[in-house]
Amino acid sequence: MFTQLRLQDFKSFEDTTFALDAFTLLIGSNASGKSNVRDALRILHGVGRGYSVAEILGEKWAEGGVRVWTGVRGGARQAVRYGVEDHAFQITADFTIPSGAGSARPIPMSYRITFRVEENTPEVVGEALMERGKYVFETHPDGVGLGSGAAHRTIKARVRSRGGRPPEQAFLTDRPLLTQMLEPGAATESNRWAAQRAQQFLGAMRFLDLDPDAARRSSQRGITTLGDRGDNLSSVLADLSDSDSARNVLTSWIRALTPMDAVDLRFDDDLNGNTLAVLIEGNGHETPLVSASDGTVRFLAMVAAMLHESTPRVLFFEELENGIHPHRVDLLLDLIETSVRDSGAQVIATSHSPQLLEHGYHAEDARPILIARSADGISVARDVKSESSMTEVIDQDDLSDLMSDGWFEDMAALSAEPESEEGR
Repeated sequence: MFTQLRLQDFKSFEDTTFALDAFTLLIGSNASGKSNVRDALRILHGVGRGYSVAEILGEKWAEGGVRVWTGVRGGARQAVRYGVEDHAFQITADFTIPSGAGSARPIPMSYRITFRVEENTPEVVGEALMERGKYVFETHPDGVGLGSGAAHRTIKARVRSRGGRPPEQAFLTDRPLLTQMLEPGAATESNRWAAQRAQQFLGAMRFLDLDPDAARRSSQRGITTLGDRGDNLSSVLADLSDSDSARNVLTSWIRALTPMDAVDLRFDDDLNGNTLAVLIEGNGHETPLVSASDGTVRFLAMVAAMLHESTPRVLFFEELENGIHPHRVDLLLDLIETSVRDSGAQVIATSHSPQLLEHGYHAEDARPILIARSADGISVARDVKSESSMTEVIDQDDLSDLMSDGWFEDMAALSAEPESEEGR
């Protein structure tokens, strides 16, 4: 689970740090910088998938011209905050991973990576991985150890060893060092284990921006991964329905989250091996997924994403409440709590919903983070629960009224001004 994120000179962020919880809600007005947080997490996800720097910030294509990665909005040059002289940005993430040794206590890790984008050529100029507060590998500060020439091909890093002076190793700058640590002979067994666990965690993320039209389409039997837009929903639901107990859980959520009296699911296969989910109600009425409402399809996709056994450890939803009736938001929160409790997933979402904010403010394992942009265009992140200037007002007023009046954005902008002035 991610526990903290720091963004430095990344897009609209100058230098901001905020904590994350099992359910983290990003609130704020349009163009405040919420999607930039998503982009930062996607960069970390690209590292976890083993991509090169150019692929992480740009695009990756597979054989046959199939695009498997869309990169970051705006590409490499737009990733660096406007006006930064060294053309570099840094992302630092603290997270925990299961110990895997029967212990309930997770292992704290921290990963930091610095990219420089000069003349449209991105490269790694700094990187570090920490485990239990001690480094696994760490580059020298301020670019010391970079290879000579304008295009730095290599960078040196000190690597954890059992004793004596830590050895230095040279790494290429066109790929994250975390990926290179996993190559044969590049690291000791313990260092490779730490790098592998960190990469697995960063790679186990899913960014969902559900599109009902994409989710309605039939899909190939056996595909158990839900696409970012909800693709393959029918085949994922079919896999979820393999056992009677799982099917009962699935239909109970459908009944709770929709007006339908769903008692069962059927899956119709065509000659090409594709399957389409059909909802069966108590009165015998059947509704194929292609005919279901947008809200019903979105709910089904959320259920599939959160309850499937292959659920990634981190799920990111854009505008979580989109297409959901306000009266059903409480049930959506129940679904999130079930996913967090039963599968250990972490849910991060952007939202404009007062109900979700109300839950995030009062629940112990939830954290609302306000993203706002100051007058000079710098985005800041504020932990709503930790800001006494906010909690004093929230505890005495109505959250819905405060949100609709833009009070949160005003508070964040006011608190950001002194910080911005000091940074100049």
